[in-house]
Amino acid sequence: MAWDVHKGAATFLEALDDVSVEPRSQVTLSSREELDALALRMRVADPLLLLLDYDGTLVPFAKTPDLAAPDRPLLELLAALAAKPGVSVHVVSGRRRETLERWLGALPIGLHAEHGYWSRTGPERTWTAADDVSLAWVPRARAILDAVTAVTPGALLEAKTACLAWHWRMAEPEVGAERAEALARRLQEATEGEAVRLLKGDKVLEICARGVGKGRVVERLLRDGSHPLPMAVAMGDDVTDDDLFRALPPGGISISVGFRPSAARYRVDHPRAARALLQRLLAPRA
Repeated sequence: MAWDVHKGAATFLEALDDVSVEPRSQVTLSSREELDALALRMRVADPLLLLLDYDGTLVPFAKTPDLAAPDRPLLELLAALAAKPGVSVHVVSGRRRETLERWLGALPIGLHAEHGYWSRTGPERTWTAADDVSLAWVPRARAILDAVTAVTPGALLEAKTACLAWHWRMAEPEVGAERAEALARRLQEATEGEAVRLLKGDKVLEICARGVGKGRVVERLLRDGSHPLPMAVAMGDDVTDDDLFRALPPGGISISVGFRPSAARYRVDHPRAARALLQRLLAPRA
């Protein structure tokens, strides 16, 4: 029997009302019917605010950060989404602002680097930094990370303004995991009393200024109080994206990518599925 997308969407979304929104109680979007139903809900929203993580969400993880540049289909997808009436697209990433500018700066979208420390809401706008963020701890933490990087083959340090990311994807797995745990303890001791937080991601350990978080991007974008308020949709793959998910206003849609337990209501398996869901938003609203 043919699937009626409108009837199917109503049935599916009614069923979702009975599902707990607590972390770990996620709705896995695996069937075509489920994906179509959620896509329809987003497609008919006007206005629609898309908040998209980059690594692990729009692109798979790469051996080194520089190898994860966007491919042409992704650039075309983001451009097409941004061109839809009533749709606003923002990439909210842990990446450095220089990298986001180089890769995505020509697109008519908002860019938010270092988990929201730097923001640029459009291609004609300048980058602005978050206020009231202490960076006094950075030289001390940088010295510790530099020393460990020097004696860990395959590890690399990604230095940013308000965050330092220690990547061990190319290191020997057991050595990298062991050193990451030891590093976490050393950094906690070295920055005790400082306004920082440690973030453990997929083969990356990151130390960031406290007060920097993706949730603040949501607050800034919705601060103008425009009416009607947009339906906010957030998509991401790691612990930093939980800040984004929890900051969504009522009626927002949170989607995690991958298999990590998270605060998101919905889940897709991998970046290909995330892109496929976004591609569905380009269908007519009828």
